[in-house]
Amino acid sequence: MSKKILILGATGKVGEAVCKKLKARTNHYLYILSAKYEKSFMPNVEIMDVDITDKKLLKKTISEIKPDIIINAAAYTNVDGCEDNKKEAMALNAELPETLAKSIQFLDCKLIHFSTDYIFDGKNGPYPEDAVPNPLSFYGKSKLAGENNIRSTIENFLILRTNIVYGNSSYGKNDFIRWIYESLKEGKQLNIITGQIGNPTFSDDIAEAVLRFIERDSRGVYNLAGTDLMNRYEIALLIAEICSLDKSLISPLNPVKLEQKAIRPEVGGLTNIKTLKEIDYSPGSLAENLKNII
Repeated sequence: MSKKILILGATGKVGEAVCKKLKARTNHYLYILSAKYEKSFMPNVEIMDVDITDKKLLKKTISEIKPDIIINAAAYTNVDGCEDNKKEAMALNAELPETLAKSIQFLDCKLIHFSTDYIFDGKNGPYPEDAVPNPLSFYGKSKLAGENNIRSTIENFLILRTNIVYGNSSYGKNDFIRWIYESLKEGKQLNIITGQIGNPTFSDDIAEAVLRFIERDSRGVYNLAGTDLMNRYEIALLIAEICSLDKSLISPLNPVKLEQKAIRPEVGGLTNIKTLKEIDYSPGSLAENLKNII
């Protein structure tokens, strides 16, 4: 059955991948709130120039569309930037999810929202869905606030946590994987920390999971993460190996010597056991997915 799906953050890696997957595999009608989204002239897609930080306008838009599903892929993801721009981080990561949740309290509508392993302190990763959050950075705190605002407002929600997202982008959006590849390709020397463990997650795998969750009408909190749990230095070495680039350009760096404004989880990452049981989630490895983006 065709549904009306409202999408925010469609120019980000996750949002773009979800939009493309929905357009290719379903007959749902998509409303994309973005002035920058590439107009495809495909049927069942409506591009709307709406300022998502304008709470009154956003609520009015939702009340007029009356969507069956809202997918919120919009976020302030500059982790260090969040330390300097707390107001902007809270507006996108905490207040926006709250506005969306309040806007559909009395509608038959599901809110799908993306979160992060940065809500944890990185002492005991990888983390299952029921682990107790303890964010170290303002980014993590703002994302946790967004989760809590949704959970305290509505019951029909799907919170999807992920980490180290990478993938293709039509809008020039960078990521850690792409940065490593491009830097090595240009022959740059890289000092990469031997810490900040996580499992890189392909945006196309996330999009596939979203489709399956929609089909099952799932609710609650689920993790979406890749198969490879490794630190940043190991990730860089794997990229060099798979892409036949010079490993000697990569030097290991002790995490304590890396100066970053925001504290990152040292042993982060997420477990997929619950998701595997629910939707038979089968993410590809970093080595396999690199072939699709390089």
